[in-house]
Amino acid sequence: MGEISLVVLGQVVATIIGLIVAAAKTFKFVHEGEMGVKLRFGKVVRKRDGTPWIISPGFVLLIPWVETLKRHHVRRQTVNLADQKIMTKDGLIFNISAMFIFRVRDIYKALFEIDDLESSLCDLCMSELRDVISSREYEKLADTESLSKEVLERLREETSEWGVDLRRFGLTDCSPTPESAQLVVACKGAEVKAEAIFEAANKLKIKIGDVPPSLAAVLVGVPLVATAGVKVV
Repeated sequence: MGEISLVVLGQVVATIIGLIVAAAKTFKFVHEGEMGVKLRFGKVVRKRDGTPWIISPGFVLLIPWVETLKRHHVRRQTVNLADQKIMTKDGLIFNISAMFIFRVRDIYKALFEIDDLESSLCDLCMSELRDVISSREYEKLADTESLSKEVLERLREETSEWGVDLRRFGLTDCSPTPESAQLVVACKGAEVKAEAIFEAANKLKIKIGDVPPSLAAVLVGVPLVATAGVKVV
């Protein structure tokens, strides 16, 4: 008698567990700020016109073990890209960091046209950013707004196929590494000193090659005089 009671009790417990599991698979919720798509036997449930049946926020009833629900938030999201070092066209290394803001416009494409949307967006943004930075000389990197706009235009062409609306892209840091900064300062100093030679030549109304070596050496230093085309005697 006692064994029969244990068997009955086990069956009751198993039935209750089964009902709980079935209920968990039957009743789902799409939360506010999310959109969902229902799948039946792994295929997207579609309307009569063939378009995907998009599930709005609220209660969703599923057939257990037959239907499943995939969902994704559609709110605006801000993503910060990992810092990276990028070499410019003229060989200098810059520390680059950026951020972008996006929202899902087409939930079906965001779920099924690309695998791991956020990670793919980050990879694409870093790739386009690297292409833009590496094609510029360091002097052109001062206009970060123009660079950001160019990257954004490139990204919008790609991400439109993923059902994503890219709202903004911006550089948060674009500065040379300490080693490159020294080269930048040296280049700027050389430019200023070279301009001094040409200005002195214009004032004296002589050709650059005829600037007195002693004057050139005082203005820019002996190592830079030869660069300007002035012979030191």
